[in-house]
Amino acid sequence: MTNLESLNKAELQDLLKNLNLYKNLVTKVWKRWKKIFANVFEWKNDYKVEYHTSLDEADVSDEAIKIFEKIFWEKVSKNDITFEKSEKVLGWMKLYMNDNMIDMSFLKFYNLVK
Repeated sequence: MTNLESLNKAELQDLLKNLNLYKNLVTKVWKRWKKIFANVFEWKNDYKVEYHTSLDEADVSDEAIKIFEKIFWEKVSKNDITFEKSEKVLGWMKLYMNDNMIDMSFLKFYNLVK
C-alpha cells in the first residue's frame, strides 16, 4: 500500500479520477463494472454478436467481421468475438462493441408492421 502523503499532486489527481470511475461504474452498471473497469486500463474492446437461432456461427462470423471493420473501424478476428444464439433476435444479428450496438435484425420492421 502507498501512503497518500507520499504522492504528488498529479498522482493524487489520477487516483481521484480512477476512484470516481470506479464509483460511477459500481452505481450505474452493477455486475458489468469489473469487466468495464479492467478494459479501461487494458485498452481492450469487448466484441459480441447475437444472431438468430436458425443461422450458423460460420454464416454470421465473416459478415460480422466486415461490419465491425466498416462501422467501428476495428480490425477484429473471429477469436476476439463472442457469438451467442438468441431467440430475441429476429432475422439476422445484433453487433456490440463495448456499449455500442448495431441492430441488423428485423426487429424494427417487425415493430412497425405490428
